[in-house]
Amino acid sequence: MINNNERLSNLTRLLREMKMSVMADHLSDIYTNQSNQNLSTLDILEKIITEESDTRSRNKKERYRKAANLSVINARLENLIYSSKRKLKPETIEQLSTNSYILSNNNVIIQGATGTGKSYIACALINHAIDNGYTGLFFRMTDLLSKLQQADYNNSLDRLLKKISRTDILVIDDFLLTNTTEQEQKYLMEVFEIRSREKSLILCSQMTSVEWHKKLGGGAIADAILDRAVSKSYKIFLEGESLRKIN
Repeated sequence: MINNNERLSNLTRLLREMKMSVMADHLSDIYTNQSNQNLSTLDILEKIITEESDTRSRNKKERYRKAANLSVINARLENLIYSSKRKLKPETIEQLSTNSYILSNNNVIIQGATGTGKSYIACALINHAIDNGYTGLFFRMTDLLSKLQQADYNNSLDRLLKKISRTDILVIDDFLLTNTTEQEQKYLMEVFEIRSREKSLILCSQMTSVEWHKKLGGGAIADAILDRAVSKSYKIFLEGESLRKIN
């Protein structure tokens, strides 16, 4: 007849085989700690299952955060700076913090001069969304276009577009700082088309929407991209001097 220590060893081994190492460690700690001797079976189950669940949730969020490739990893909505000069409205951020824009497939457009905190707000929104179980991807526009071009060259464009279509929030930073080629406009059209179906975009740009049209060639593709970008979007216009100078 096997003793309790052997039974505990077998249970922890089975838990590890089922990829439940946190439960295995916690069960062993609870059993060997004298202060836990009076715990009921339900208490023990609650402790080990809750710890396993919490650890998996934390690890999942960290994986999402790493995959998002944020330019400001620790950006947080609670650390945003509000001032009359900056024109950032707390009620807009409060509305976005509900993540309803993701559920309703709305976009967020953040415009303002360099250094006014556009990228920080975008990263803070992604971090907040990740904390609530969503996924995100952050690209500077030049990097996104480069990846699309390289994927097209390697016959893997469909795979990259599927990845872009699956993520809940796609940020394109430094949007349309420069003019685009006809091929780049086609790439952007593909991205905006797949995102417009059921996903959200966050666009950060120093340029106005009128300037976007010119930088997209001013034709039918420009019309189509802007229609998908601007319709159903929250707009944040930042003013004031560069936060880099202030800091």
